[in-house]
Amino acid sequence: MSDNPVLTIGPPLRYIEIDGGSLYLGRDSILAMTVPALMSKVVSNRHCAIRREADDRWMLEDLGSTNGTWMRSTRLFGKVLLHTGDVFTLGRNGPVCECYKGFGGLGPDATNPEDQLAGNVFVDPGTSTIVDGRDGSAEKPYKVGRTPEITLIHERSGRELSAKGYTIVIGRDPESAQIVIRSDEERHVSGRHCEVRFRSDGAVVVRDLESRNGTWHNGKPLREEQPLREGDRLVIGAAATTVRVVKLVTP
Repeated sequence: MSDNPVLTIGPPLRYIEIDGGSLYLGRDSILAMTVPALMSKVVSNRHCAIRREADDRWMLEDLGSTNGTWMRSTRLFGKVLLHTGDVFTLGRNGPVCECYKGFGGLGPDATNPEDQLAGNVFVDPGTSTIVDGRDGSAEKPYKVGRTPEITLIHERSGRELSAKGYTIVIGRDPESAQIVIRSDEERHVSGRHCEVRFRSDGAVVVRDLESRNGTWHNGKPLREEQPLREGDRLVIGAAATTVRVVKLVTP
């Protein structure tokens, strides 16, 4: 196994190797295809994220989940530093996540991971893998890299709009949209206007979310899901809100 950090999620237990600077957990993440715990009803679509910051410190951040991210019986607000052996849950009594190894130091909940039995894992037969040759066990953990990302340019103002995640909503509502457009001149934008989705097959698609004033993709009304590529233009409700896709980062 490499020196990358490894997280466990269960039950049933799965081992996840973080091969990159971040790991995003939620019902709409690519992991949800292979980790049954992430499909629990207490897990939000965008639940929490683990990110590497300066000096190789790993931070846990709740993403505004409905049922919260909990550590040591406390609901998290803001970011918290992770150590090897730390345990947190998605929802107060939801799926259990443990920083198995590689996060640095030993947290107050830790037992030395080197003393744990690597064979004491439970893998459902027939489960598909994220990377060929991986099975979610301690010896062959699922290997998950970078989180998908989109960057847009607001053509009228020149503002750069970015967000990360497998599902990204564009709209006026800061509670449910990851890219928020709220200026007084742009009231034609609905609370949840349109959605960009990074699919597990590698495709990136965009769809309208039954918005009040509609969405146009490369000059055509967006009536059904369409492929989205760098250079594409989206008109969100009216020409005043035209954005151009300048970067797509796929998993």
